[in-house]
Amino acid sequence: MKYVIVGLLLLALPALAEWSLEGRSEWRQAVAEMHRQRAEVMREAARARADARREAENARHEWRREASQARQEWNRDMQQWREELRQWRQSLRDSIRESARAWR
Repeated sequence: MKYVIVGLLLLALPALAEWSLEGRSEWRQAVAEMHRQRAEVMREAARARADARREAENARHEWRREASQARQEWNRDMQQWREELRQWRQSLRDSIRESARAWR
């Protein structure tokens, strides 16, 4: 009986070995596919980060440009206002001087 069991095991071992190799092959293929998918996801994430960075930089550049234009416009307006104020003061002085001369 012992020999019969050993004989059956010897006959079954190649089949078990083949099944084990098939399982390993499938496992390796599954792992390789998982690595490929992970690499694709990582590439896509890197692209998304680069796009977000680029958009943020464009928005920052646009904001700086608009802020600079607003600052320049404000400076022009303030310079114009100062000039108008200076002219008004000069006009007021001249008017007061004329009034003083006419009163004398």
